[in-house]
Amino acid sequence: MKKIIFYIALIISILLLVNIANILISDLNRLTQYGYGFLSGKILLFVFFGIITFFTRKYNSEPKTEH
Repeated sequence: MKKIIFYIALIISILLLVNIANILISDLNRLTQYGYGFLSGKILLFVFFGIITFFTRKYNSEPKTEH
């Protein structure tokens, strides 16, 4: 279950990052107050899903030793 949540959060984070980058590159000079609120909401969602991705990733606690 943790792996599924990780991959879903990762995909949503990537999609949000692409959407945010698209807004910043092409529409930044045309944003209104509503647009800035929309952009800040997207950034907050990106941070939220990034935190979920960070906490659900697989930890590699044992160091690998080569024999």
